Amino acid sequence: MAENEIKVTFETITPLYTGDAWQEFKEIRPSSLIGSLRFWFEVICYFGGICSEKDFDKKKGRFEKDIKNDEIKKRLLKHGTDFWGRIEALKELEIPLPAIIFGTTGWKSLIEIKEIDFNDENFEEVKDTIIIPNKNWFWKKIEYNGELTIAFKVPEEIKETIFFPLLNFMDKYGYWGGGWNIGYGRLKVKKIKINDQLIERNNWQKNEFDFSKFGKNEISVKDIETASFDNLTNKDNIDEITEILSTKKVKKIQIEDCNSDIKKVIQKLIKMKAELRKKYKPEAQNENDDKVKLRHEIFGYLKPTEGSKILPYINKLENDTYECGLLSIAGILNLEQEPKNEQQ
Repeated sequence: MAENEIKVTFETITPLYTGDAWQEFKEIRPSSLIGSLRFWFEVICYFGGICSEKDFDKKKGRFEKDIKNDEIKKRLLKHGTDFWGRIEALKELEIPLPAIIFGTTGWKSLIEIKEIDFNDENFEEVKDTIIIPNKNWFWKKIEYNGELTIAFKVPEEIKETIFFPLLNFMDKYGYWGGGWNIGYGRLKVKKIKINDQLIERNNWQKNEFDFSKFGKNEISVKDIETASFDNLTNKDNIDEITEILSTKKVKKIQIEDCNSDIKKVIQKLIKMKAELRKKYKPEAQNENDDKVKLRHEIFGYLKPTEGSKILPYINKLENDTYECGLLSIAGILNLEQEPKNEQQ
């Protein structure tokens, strides 16, 4: 298995945050960035039909299946210990594709972070942490703005077919680190070097995931649906809004007005999300009502803690202008439900 060192230089579109629950943020944590890559890869695989609910480990909150040593040894004797022999062994054990790529108990991740090069001076202390007065919205106390370079270790066998399409998806739609609920973690790729050789943009901007050697279908990064914010808020039927937001696809909810003052844009987007949440408000006020629960699951809630599936979205275009709106991944809610009893 030949490995590539792929150095990706990013610039922050929105601030990067990889701190802990106490908002202590003194370094950029590789585990947080790899965790982000895995999450979005799982979203892609789930929405693309590569994984199903039965592959999801609800206790761990991801697509995973542990590997027992005696089981993998038997399969390796059968298929061999080279790269594709090991992949065939994992396929035979019905290990979900995200666990094959990013690891599970008994199997090491194929994509790793070797080193992160960042500038300590780019950590900024935020003095005014309130985003919107009288609302429970706060900026992080410390955030990172500017460039950083991440050195990835990637096997040659998945460089073109999985890593580059995933990087392209992250460049356009994904979020890194934490604080997604306030739009943090949108990074833009500035340049890429493979083994110190500069790579042209059109050589890594791959739109197609090729999973054929993993026994799966292809998926296109371009299969992102766009909805109009105005059209969405003009709808009176909650069920219709739910259907639009919760379809098993990444939904980009586009708006027209977007300027270069990122913090002001995020404030505007959070207000728009609040407007959409208010529009979605069911008549029932009982917290146990199914539609009230669904509202909390889609838009986020603090009692108990429930992360929002509607995220402020900002993307920097090649001509140094911006597009913005909201990004919906509410289609992942099915994974958080108890499995249904099915008659055999």
